[in-house]
Amino acid sequence: MRDHVFDAAAVRRWAEASVDALTCRRREIDALNVFPVPDSDTGTNVMHTFTAAAEQVSGGSGGGAAAPTAAAALQDLAAGAVDGARGNSGVILSQVLMGLAQEAAADGRAGGLDGRGLSAGLARGALLARNAVSMPMEGTVLTVIDAAAQGCAGEETLTAAARAAAGAAYEALGRTTRQLDVLEAAGVVDAGGLGLLVVLDCLAETLSGQRVQRPTFVRSVDAALGRSGAAITRLDLSAAADPESAHGCAAGADEYEVMYLLDDADDTAVAALRRRLEAVGNSVVIVGDGTGGRSVHVHLRDAGLAVDSGLEAGRIRKVRITHLGVQQRRQTGLRPGRAVLAVVDGAGAVPLFEAAGARVLPVDGSASGSALLAAVGDTDAGEVLVLPNGLVRSEDLVVVSAAARRQGQQVLPLPCSSAVQGLASIAVHDPHRPSSDDTYAMAEAAAATRCAHLRVADTRALTWSGTCEPGDALGVIGGEVMVVEPRASTAVTTLLDLMLGTGGELVTLLVGAAADDELVSAARAHVEQRHPAVELSVFPGLQSGDVLQIGVE
Repeated sequence: MRDHVFDAAAVRRWAEASVDALTCRRREIDALNVFPVPDSDTGTNVMHTFTAAAEQVSGGSGGGAAAPTAAAALQDLAAGAVDGARGNSGVILSQVLMGLAQEAAADGRAGGLDGRGLSAGLARGALLARNAVSMPMEGTVLTVIDAAAQGCAGEETLTAAARAAAGAAYEALGRTTRQLDVLEAAGVVDAGGLGLLVVLDCLAETLSGQRVQRPTFVRSVDAALGRSGAAITRLDLSAAADPESAHGCAAGADEYEVMYLLDDADDTAVAALRRRLEAVGNSVVIVGDGTGGRSVHVHLRDAGLAVDSGLEAGRIRKVRITHLGVQQRRQTGLRPGRAVLAVVDGAGAVPLFEAAGARVLPVDGSASGSALLAAVGDTDAGEVLVLPNGLVRSEDLVVVSAAARRQGQQVLPLPCSSAVQGLASIAVHDPHRPSSDDTYAMAEAAAATRCAHLRVADTRALTWSGTCEPGDALGVIGGEVMVVEPRASTAVTTLLDLMLGTGGELVTLLVGAAADDELVSAARAHVEQRHPAVELSVFPGLQSGDVLQIGVE
């Protein structure tokens, strides 16, 4: 094919080749799908999306006669993709095609796009996709689209531009593993980005007649075993406690994916629809088909609310509702059931957690990743809420979470940095609530509990509160030494005053193995005399590290 010709027949051949390639690589792409929902269906969604696009451009599925020009064919291709889009990646892919169609129409030449037009069309598609997504994330297919557009900028011929775009997409895809922590934890590249790469490789092959050879992308065994690198420790394990941080991109197992086509809605109504969906759901994507119609995608717990909101905005059709929890269990083979696993240091604290309904992993000082993974497996539950209680390294939590999925379990670490926070968290656990509600309530209870630690210095050191000597009592708040005293009884009263200076109704003391009755009596008397409105609870934790753990709620 001559470089300067990109006619309607070439568009149709590209569409057919893409469908064939996506069908062949569907399982490979599905296996990489961990974000925003690990439901292993990205390859399937992209394949169905492009199948609908190919049927439209060929004149099938009610499309009528095949388009006579490249610009018209690209418009049919994009409209078919919007109409038949499935999932986040399918909707985003439709916008790449829409960008190419708009550029071809703006060019106005019967010969279709040249090299510069391809770059400009991909750039348009990248902008459309980012504008459509409620919370764009780097390390996803959006990053790969940007790289493809930039990679072919300046190329004059379409064939050279297509090759350059595919090559840049391939390089960018390899970098996604390091750009998004959830991908690195799983040892995968972005599944949607791979779907885009397959389509771009098909374009280069259609134009040049030469097949592009790429390696098969699989999950990294090293990553699953915890050797993927130090960057894995950047994963924010407190996200489960913060609905604002997780609201824009992830979805829970109790949510639905709702998709429908929206007609007869003006821009004001669409903007209002977007705001309403973003307020009640996540992963919101709304895109246009170039003729006034829109495709709407959202994850939320109330599927009916998404449908009602669409009806208020305009006329809806082709409504698809998928329960994400059922789909995740079907795709990943998660076991049934839910359990809470607490990592506990101290023989006295073990029965406290057990009485509240938790399974316990007893440790002496800290827990190894292998011990935690074994304990997760022993629960035999599909969802395991882990209370690390400050005894598990964050990188080990990430690795265990990734490894547990291979044995059909999902680990949900809660932000508990001490046993007193863990006790506050397990106190609100309700196994009859949906897991997303239960996890949030437990994380909220942990976050609402301020904690302090009374320890004994084992060496001379410089602290925020001055120099300490071996044997001094240290009061630690938020990881910093705030109290240094020769006598433990003085240190604990000072520490209690600091903790209660900003308010509090309940104080919990978890007594360590090294504490004596005199110390506990001093703490109890101080609270009764100086803070009489505060309720005090004392439990024998018998932990080896802290002389006392203090929780304030």
